[in-house]
Amino acid sequence: MKKYFKYLIAHPLFSGSFLMVGGAMAINVVNYLYHLIMGRVLGPVDYGVLASLYSILYITSVIPVSTSVAIVKFISQTKTAQERVSVYKSINLFVLKLAAVIGFSVIIFSPFIAKFLKIDDFLEVAIVGPIIFLSLVTLVNQSTLQGVLKFIGVVGPGFVSSLGKLIIGLILVFLGYSVMGAMWGVLIGAASAYFYSRFLIKPIIDSTNPRKFKLGLFFKYSLPVFIQAVAFSSFFTTDVILVKHFFSPFEAGLYAALSTLGKIIFFATSPVTATMFPIIAGRSARGEKYSKILFVSIGTTAFLAFGILFIYYLFPDIAINLLYGSQYLAARESLVWMGLFITFYSIAYLIVNFFLSIGRTKIAYLPLLFSSLQVGIIWFYHPSIKSVVQISLSLMVLLCLALAPFLRYNRSRSYEKR
Repeated sequence: MKKYFKYLIAHPLFSGSFLMVGGAMAINVVNYLYHLIMGRVLGPVDYGVLASLYSILYITSVIPVSTSVAIVKFISQTKTAQERVSVYKSINLFVLKLAAVIGFSVIIFSPFIAKFLKIDDFLEVAIVGPIIFLSLVTLVNQSTLQGVLKFIGVVGPGFVSSLGKLIIGLILVFLGYSVMGAMWGVLIGAASAYFYSRFLIKPIIDSTNPRKFKLGLFFKYSLPVFIQAVAFSSFFTTDVILVKHFFSPFEAGLYAALSTLGKIIFFATSPVTATMFPIIAGRSARGEKYSKILFVSIGTTAFLAFGILFIYYLFPDIAINLLYGSQYLAARESLVWMGLFITFYSIAYLIVNFFLSIGRTKIAYLPLLFSSLQVGIIWFYHPSIKSVVQISLSLMVLLCLALAPFLRYNRSRSYEKR
């Protein structure tokens, strides 16, 4: 038993999973501390500005997040060091060019973006450009390190970035630099993460005469993941941006706090999806049963989500006051609605990822349709903050109902195969 325990601890599956889950939890805790502390220190008006800038970062992060799975896949399938370096350098060069274009575009259009978001200083938007650039190029290194089972290369840079932005951002905010100080903290944290990831990856990519890797298959594999990532990222980022555009600075700050409180539900349930995906993907590939895993995953997600939602329902004032302070209590009447929206969001996210795990990629277009409807409806109809949340909730419930027949059809097909 002792020998088996030592073997289990040393096994990369156990140690890697422990490091990834533990590291992700630590990063999420630091990120939430960052938003909660900044919400209190900056106040609703300036925090609304910061949250809208973060929404731009969330939207642009769709590209790296959606392609990271493909990077891991292609790196992990390489058979030689030379082949691995070929894949890395080809992808890295592409992402480097893409990051430069996106980052430079944000800088160029920052005055127009600032005007749309009612931000007085366009430099607060312009600084998002270099942050995006550094985040994109860092993710290639992180995904490559994950592909060779060097999991510290995934969580290490993420933790460095989160801790850096928290400490440096707070110092600069207390020195009187407000939102710009907070964004400088994000930039310095992103730069630190990049240099740390370069240090970790250097021994792995140190090979001469790499061959050219064709990116066609990489793009083909990434597309469905990219589409669903665009849709689900849009659901809880474009609403923040539109509220910042249409509502007063104070109301935008309240909505930003509501959005962050709602995301607690998603981040509490997302590990269920992350665990389910590879298990069902493996069973599906081997022709084994997976229906029970799916429904247990849905049940677990619903249980966790409604548990947090019940706390929001019973103690809305305590939840807001404890995490953000009394300045945000005006948002109490919309907290449960936001919680319901993110609850159904989490369930829909799990179901779509289930279909992706079994290779049914066309389903990704369905959430894209509903996220487009969200933008269109909110653009033309936004009488109050509560109405914006209720629009998102209604569309998410309809998305879950639209996905249900596909689940039933898939279940009947799986029975037919048996």
